[in-house]
Amino acid sequence: MAVWWGNAWKIAAVAMVVAAGGCGEKQADTGDASEVVRIRSVSEEGGTSETFEVIADRSGRYRLSVIDGPSVRYSQVWDGKALLIYLPEESPKYQRMENPDKDEFPIVTWFYRPDTDEFRKLCPQAKKLGTRTLFGRTAVRYHCDEVVPSDTDPTEPLEAREIALDEKTGLLMRNGGADVVTEVTFDPVIKADTFSTEVPPGEDTLPTEPSEEEPGMPPAELPAVGGGYINTALYAANPYVVVSGSADGIRATLGRVLPMTHDGKPAVVGFLFAAPDEDWKGSLLNPEDEKAFVDSVLKTAGTFPAPVGVDIKGAMAASFASSPTDVTIALVTAAGPFAHVTLASEVSDAELRKWIAELS
Repeated sequence: MAVWWGNAWKIAAVAMVVAAGGCGEKQADTGDASEVVRIRSVSEEGGTSETFEVIADRSGRYRLSVIDGPSVRYSQVWDGKALLIYLPEESPKYQRMENPDKDEFPIVTWFYRPDTDEFRKLCPQAKKLGTRTLFGRTAVRYHCDEVVPSDTDPTEPLEAREIALDEKTGLLMRNGGADVVTEVTFDPVIKADTFSTEVPPGEDTLPTEPSEEEPGMPPAELPAVGGGYINTALYAANPYVVVSGSADGIRATLGRVLPMTHDGKPAVVGFLFAAPDEDWKGSLLNPEDEKAFVDSVLKTAGTFPAPVGVDIKGAMAASFASSPTDVTIALVTAAGPFAHVTLASEVSDAELRKWIAELS
């Protein structure tokens, strides 16, 4: 994660979704690079539904947008050299990087050829199944074995599935899983600035080069177990400790951490991971459904010996934890950056006691 990025966990969350479409070190050779395509898809996962629109050409340029009704909630533009992020609810709204690190912000492609490494990563042990017609085009079907991440290639895990590539261009028209392509248009009419990464006149942007600032806890307000809210900004003036994970994991870890503090210093707070079950019928994009879900979590969470907030889908924990479901301990300095971040299972009481004493 790019630590210099304001509220970077939001960007990372979207990057994880689009990366399921496949990312690679270089664009697959698909012949004429001038052809442009517009793709619309819907992703339904964890009780939420999101609409994506992609405009891409085979030279590698693209514009990815997350659409919420008539509005664009997020967009990402790659012109081959620079990446431009648009988040209308952030300040500043635009964030631009020249030559981004592909390990932090993978550049996504939607075009594949069966004889490339990109395709083999997308579709392990591919078996050709014949052709079918999709969106008025001939598409080649393949069965793919499951995609399993490794230490050298931490890609998004995918179950065994069937995919389909446009026979002429290699466009990924069907990828299985939670993403469903609903519309494909070849050679659409596009605006002259569709692939522009220039920040619009009058808009501020973050620096194009990373600063030396260390990562810290983004400000947020979480519904608290027992009533009220937990505002991380209220903790920021002093050192504090965050324990994130499941309810039982937080309780057990608080039992270790709290005796190591003195007179409530440093303060200790919990982020309770909460995600809807697969059969949940609501949508977290609907405020009423979101409130109903949070209320249900608050009713069943039980009690804790320290303040604990409901962290929907691990959005806050994503700023420091590799997985929101793991029980993670983060020590935050008064200046803002993290002093230590560790899995609870990987730190001894002696080491944790030493860190907390140093933090205080």
